[in-house]
Parts: sequence; C-alpha cells; structure tokens
Amino acid sequence: MDEITQKVVDGTAWREFCDLLADAGESILAEGNPDDPLDRAEGYRMLTRLLRGVLESHLEHARPTHPQLVCTCHETIKIVAENPDNHYLGATLDGRYDYRVWGTRGEARWISFNLFSGAGFGGGGPGTGATLHEEQMHIEPDGTFEVVISQREHPGNWLRSEPDTRSLAIRQTFLDKRGQEHAELRIERIGADGSPPDPLSPHALYQALVMAGLYVKGVTDIGAGWARRQAQWPNVFTDEAEDELTDKFKDPQITWHQAYFDLADDEALVVEVTPPQCEYWMIALQNHWMETLDYVHHQSTLNCRSAVLEPDGSVRFVVAHHDPGVPNWLDTAGHRRGTVGVRWVGPDVVDVLPATRVVPVASLS
Repeated sequence: MDEITQKVVDGTAWREFCDLLADAGESILAEGNPDDPLDRAEGYRMLTRLLRGVLESHLEHARPTHPQLVCTCHETIKIVAENPDNHYLGATLDGRYDYRVWGTRGEARWISFNLFSGAGFGGGGPGTGATLHEEQMHIEPDGTFEVVISQREHPGNWLRSEPDTRSLAIRQTFLDKRGQEHAELRIERIGADGSPPDPLSPHALYQALVMAGLYVKGVTDIGAGWARRQAQWPNVFTDEAEDELTDKFKDPQITWHQAYFDLADDEALVVEVTPPQCEYWMIALQNHWMETLDYVHHQSTLNCRSAVLEPDGSVRFVVAHHDPGVPNWLDTAGHRRGTVGVRWVGPDVVDVLPATRVVPVASLS
C-alpha cells in the first residue's frame, strides 16, 4: 500500500484536509479585515460556499475522460466579484484529449469560451489561455453550433488547447438573466467509447481534498487582499489597487474596475460615468470578501438595459443604505462597507474610469 492510499485508509488524508480548512479560516481573521459581526459571518459563510463549489468541480466532476458542464458560481456560490448577469459553466479537461461542445445559442447578450492550464484561478497557473467569442464563431440560423477543443486545428469553431490545458469556462452574459433563454450546452470527449468512469481511487480523493483546501484559502486571500488594498482609497475608483492575479484570469474582452465604499447611515456614494461603446456594461456591489451582494432580494446591480441613462448617454448611480428616491439606487443590503465594480465588455473597448463623490443622503431628495 503506497503512502497516499495509506493516508486515506487510516484517516490522515481527512485530518490534513481539515487542517487546510482551519488554515483558510485564519484568513478571515487577517489584519485589515473588518471585525464587524456581519462581515465576519459572511466571511465564514464564504468559506463554505467556496468549498461546495470546489468539491463539485474537483471531486464530483473532475474526470477529464468523462467531462461534465457544471455551474459552481451562482446566487449562493460567489467567486471574487462574479457577474450577477452571467451564467457560468465549467468543465475539467485534459489537453491530451479532444472535446466537442455543442448546443443552442440562447438569448445571451455576450458569450465566451476560455481555456485554462494548471490549477486555474485560486490555484495558480499562467492564466487565461485560448479564447473564443461569438464574432469569431459560425452559428447556424436556428441558433445551434459546436466548438471543437483540440491541440490540432479543426475547421469551423476551433478552440486551441495545450498539453497542460486543464479546464474550460463558458460565460453567458444576459441583459435579463431570469427572463431570457439560456443556451443548452453539452460536452463530450471525442473518441470516447461510452464506458463508465473507473471507481474513485484513493489518489483521486486525496488530490481533490488537497486542491479543495488550498483553493478555499487561495480565493479568500485573493478577494480579501484586493479589497484591503482598495480600502486605502475609500470611495474612489483608482487603478493603483488593480490586481494582476485576477486580471490575468479574466476574459480578454472584459475591462473591470472597482472602488471600496465605506458609508455612514446618512451618506451616499454617487458614481458618475459615461459608459464606453461596448456590447454590454454593468455595475454591482460586493461585500468586503468580494462576494456580490444578495441581488435576488436587493437591487445591488444594474446593467445597460436596467439602468436609467441621461440624454447625453451618461449615467449616475447612487450607493446608499436606504432608497433616496432617485433613479439607479444601489442597495447596500445592510453593509456599511464593501466594493462597487463596473464592467465594460466587448472587443476593443475604450476604457473609462468612473468619478465618485460622497454626499449627504438628504441632499439627493
């Protein structure tokens, strides 16, 4: 019996996993993170959310010989300022194999395919690899399409993989995620013989547990670290706190900026900007841990369809704890502090940085 198998059999593997989770919990207590009860409670809840997501993707659906498209980022699993307008799908791959993704286009405003090598976001690696966007794709008149993922060139929609390719991410961005039709997508390994996957091995379990523990801590440190840096410039959008790590894992057609808000009960943050010409843009509030606020029950996000624009194309957003009775209010959902982020999405976007000012809420009525 080898060392890893022995660790699984005698329980050492599980104890090591629990130690990794305990270490991740220390990240919530790191200097510079707020000790407000709401912030602390949400920090620890975030650890459970990240753990659910990573176990789903790296244990339950981690066989590249039998790939599955799974959604592990949604209303109750949030990963460093995810976009509430996105439907995220991902799959575990192996660059040695070829894959086919096929299905229907749906009604998304924007769709992209990204490949990643190494452990991916939160676990290291070179960042986003090959990408494919709709303007590069052939889609049939009835909305059906297929994408081939392979190291070898293929006719049609081809996404070039590398020997160390390990995962695929698909983003569908909606103007009305609840009301619009989502793509119906499937994935298969080309050349698969239809045989079922092998039983779970001790090595596969051990690798998944180690990866999960490291991922939970890694993503927590990324989000909280970014927020702590941004908090040095409260209530201001600035490039000085931009994060190279998160930037290298984003889709190349997404431009992203954020500010750290810290508001008293009677204060509001006014965000003013003229959005650039692009396929899609949005604004959203996050907590200190860079989780988007509860957008199911609060208006904590708006986009290019739902926001009210001025006649000259500019837009003013108001971040406040209570509705001041003006257009484009963003509800802090009980949070004194957190982050506010904007996205400009599309090819060749001319980047702009929003202006901000803190005002008394009473001055807005």
